[in-house]
Amino acid sequence: MRPSILVAGVGLMFCACPEMRTPVTDTRLPDQVVEDFVVHETSSGVRLYTLQAERAFVFDREQRSDVVNPRVTFYEEGLTVNAVLSADSGVVYSRTEDLVARGNVRVQTADSTVLLTDSLAWSSALRVVRTDAAVEIFTPNGNLRGVGLVSDAGLQRIEILSEVSGTSSYELGP
Repeated sequence: MRPSILVAGVGLMFCACPEMRTPVTDTRLPDQVVEDFVVHETSSGVRLYTLQAERAFVFDREQRSDVVNPRVTFYEEGLTVNAVLSADSGVVYSRTEDLVARGNVRVQTADSTVLLTDSLAWSSALRVVRTDAAVEIFTPNGNLRGVGLVSDAGLQRIEILSEVSGTSSYELGP
C-alpha cells in the first residue's frame, strides 16, 4: 500500500468523526465574589429577613446574587425570629427582594415546625413561600406530606397543593 493513500485514508477517518469539543456556553463571570455574604432586608424600616451565606457571586446587570449555603432568618414584625431557612444554594434577586433556595431546603419555625423540600421561593411582594416540589412538614401535633406548597414565612397558614397525606395527634371530641 502506498503511504500517501494510507495518510489520506486516516485523514478521512478523522474528518468523518464528529468533533469531540466541549461546547462553549454563554456564561458570564460574576462582577464580584463575596465571602461571608450578609444582606439585611427591610420594608419601611421593619426588618423582614437577614440572609447569610458562605459566598455570593454577584451579577450586577442581572441584579442577582447566587449564594452558597444560605441561611435566612425571617422576622415577625421586625423583632422576633419567625423562621430560619437553610439550603445548599440560593439566588437573591435584589430588584424584587425575592429569594430562591435549592437543595436540602429546611425551614424551622419558632414553634418547632420543620419543612423539608428540595426548592423553595420567597416572594417579598406577597410575603409567601412557594414550591411545586415534594414537601414534608413535621409539627409537634403531626406530620404532613404532599406536593407543592404556599405558606406564610412562619408556616402558620399552609396550603399543600396536591397528594396530601399525614398523621396527627389531635383528638376529635364526640
